Amino acid sequence: MKQVCLIVIAVGLSISSYGQFATLGPKIGISHSTLTESEAQAIAGGNASAGFHAGLFARFSVLGFYVQPEALFTSTGGEIVIDSENIDANVDQVKGIRYNKLDVPVLFGFKIGPLFRVNAGPSFSLLLNSDARDGNAQNEIRENYNDATVGFQAGIGVDISKLTLDLRYENNLSTLGEEVSLGGRQFDTDLRNQQWLFSLGFKLF
Repeated sequence: MKQVCLIVIAVGLSISSYGQFATLGPKIGISHSTLTESEAQAIAGGNASAGFHAGLFARFSVLGFYVQPEALFTSTGGEIVIDSENIDANVDQVKGIRYNKLDVPVLFGFKIGPLFRVNAGPSFSLLLNSDARDGNAQNEIRENYNDATVGFQAGIGVDISKLTLDLRYENNLSTLGEEVSLGGRQFDTDLRNQQWLFSLGFKLF
């Protein structure tokens, strides 16, 4: 933890030396997330789930263009419905899957006038932990998550003085899991997470 704090302080001091060309600050937000599945007949996406995220962002600007890396703790999820007709009838539906991850989006964008921004870029995610509730298959679902995934984000933003607002869409380029074992059978999956994110940030300098 001490090393992390020293790194954050060093990055902050380095960015502050660039003045108007760079900024750093905290951000928090909420999300509307769904899980999608297009391969396995036994598994389908269910209702959407609300989540949240919090962390730090930095922005480096030159001639109206900018790059914005972020480090965010994200708690999100959705519902997965297990169709018992395709597998062992003793396996119940699995609902309320939630997972915590470290997200590192790297966004490239440009400004439109003094207030508005447009951006897009890759997002790298590291799974920290997960929890599947209301079903006998929770362990099988959890054990088949990939530890790391790659996705993308795209959206718009508004800067008002030191406040920065963002609305983005996120989806996976790689799957959360390629197969899952349910009811003694293996199913190929194409499980992905898509979500809308709204965040509020504050420029420290």
